[in-house]
Amino acid sequence: MALLSKSILATVFLAAGLVAVILMLALMGRAERKMSPVVLRRLHKIFGGIFLVLLLVISYFCLAYVKMAGEGLSVRAVFHGVLALTLFIVLVLKIAIVRFYREFMRFVPSLGLAVFVLAFVVYTTSAGYFFLVGAGGQPTPPQEGAASRLSPEVENGRMLFARKCSYCHYADSDQGKLGPGLREVLTRETLPQSGRPATPENIRQQLINPFGNMPSFRASLTEKEIDELIAYLSTL
Repeated sequence: MALLSKSILATVFLAAGLVAVILMLALMGRAERKMSPVVLRRLHKIFGGIFLVLLLVISYFCLAYVKMAGEGLSVRAVFHGVLALTLFIVLVLKIAIVRFYREFMRFVPSLGLAVFVLAFVVYTTSAGYFFLVGAGGQPTPPQEGAASRLSPEVENGRMLFARKCSYCHYADSDQGKLGPGLREVLTRETLPQSGRPATPENIRQQLINPFGNMPSFRASLTEKEIDELIAYLSTL
């Protein structure tokens, strides 16, 4: 799933959580209600169900990304994952109390608020971050048939870029995504962010011992794969 699509889905997820919390507060925290408790409870269940379904859908795509990145996850991604796991555990605990352990119902409002706070923080470390730094503009898609004209080494590098790098970098734009755009990266005087001379060797070093928040690919790319990736970057 594209970053923009997943971020929009995450926004709907957060909105559903917000509505569910407001309904819960109206149901359990106000003596005078504009709607009957039955209606409020039913609406809370509906929006809570939407929240849970979207959480599972988004988690599926996030787990696919974790599998792809391997050990090359950024600190932000690890923090995001730990918070998301905590969110899931608290949500399951809340549902279990409501369904099976009703003698602990007094804890449900606090757990519901905790779920929403965790959801908000999880959102800001992923979709919120994307909208802040990487949502502007979309690159022009590559021309049809371009891949067929590439050498085997460059073609392998192109596929590696699609699997390992395209989540954070554009190949056909110098505009930033989560990381800098890499169009014509080897024709520049210096590499973005690190400021090192734009040479194949410095790109290799950036992949193995990265500058800034970029994850290391030391464990997830072989020397041959790094060569193929650099060969592809040299064609951009």
